[in-house]
Amino acid sequence: MLFPVVLIWGSVFSVIKYTLQEIDPLTFVAARFLGTSILLLALVYLMEGKPIVKREDWLRVALMGLSGIGIYQICFTLGLNYTTASNSSLIIATSPIFAALFAWLLEEEIITLRQIVGILLSFVGVTIIVKAGSEGLALTWESLRGDLLTLTAAVMNAFSAVIAKRPLERYSSLRVMAMGMMVGTLFLLLFGWRPLLTYPWGLLSWQGWLGLGYSILLASVIGYVVWFHAIRELGATRTLIYSSLIPIVAVLVAVLTLGEQFTPLHALGALIVFVGLALARLAPRRAEPALIKEGGHSDPGGDPNQSIEPEGRRR
Repeated sequence: MLFPVVLIWGSVFSVIKYTLQEIDPLTFVAARFLGTSILLLALVYLMEGKPIVKREDWLRVALMGLSGIGIYQICFTLGLNYTTASNSSLIIATSPIFAALFAWLLEEEIITLRQIVGILLSFVGVTIIVKAGSEGLALTWESLRGDLLTLTAAVMNAFSAVIAKRPLERYSSLRVMAMGMMVGTLFLLLFGWRPLLTYPWGLLSWQGWLGLGYSILLASVIGYVVWFHAIRELGATRTLIYSSLIPIVAVLVAVLTLGEQFTPLHALGALIVFVGLALARLAPRRAEPALIKEGGHSDPGGDPNQSIEPEGRRR
């Protein structure tokens, strides 16, 4: 079931990039997640009853939705509007790196020397990817803003994954995701309600409707449900192995459908990012005591990404 999700999430970068030619980013993201929230809340109600969580869990669920849906989607969609689908997918792939940092800072997990090396390597890889997508040697705001917005999206995605870890111990992933999606969508509507109401939807082409429908039904609803079902059945670590395939699919689809250029410098940056991710994710189960944050939670089997994906994974 995960392989179709990899194909869906890998291709959604190009689908969104194409759809943004007709719909401005804020209108698109507001429409996409309003539709997604309605469908997910209905799904939770049909499968589990009333979509509610306890009062003491609302703060974490709200922060998850605000960072992982609201801020993330604005930065991701605007970033994708300015950068290439290839760059976007590769930069979003660094989310697990930031998740490891947040988990350590919030005393949810330990961090090892191998993870630190992986984090630094991934940042080097991202720098190379950004440089490969820039014009010549001049790293101007025009060439950087898309990649910087996408990098911010990766940070928000990581934070939401860590902050959602405790609610996921009490509720199903579908319930946590639906409630977080609702909070994030309300935030998005603060910026997108006016263009959402004034956009001439009757003039949208069938390709535009197809792209919007693909993003809502396949990438958001079905993709998220299957992904979190896999996390519950296989565990987060085994599931996240598949997320490394998403940028590969995304780059191939972007090259074939959008005519994007993939240079040797892109390939080098991607390779360094994936090596860094492997070092960070495949850290030894026992951490060096000197690197354990004092008072931290030393659960070697824990994973900060039991909630929302990636990159590319999410979409």
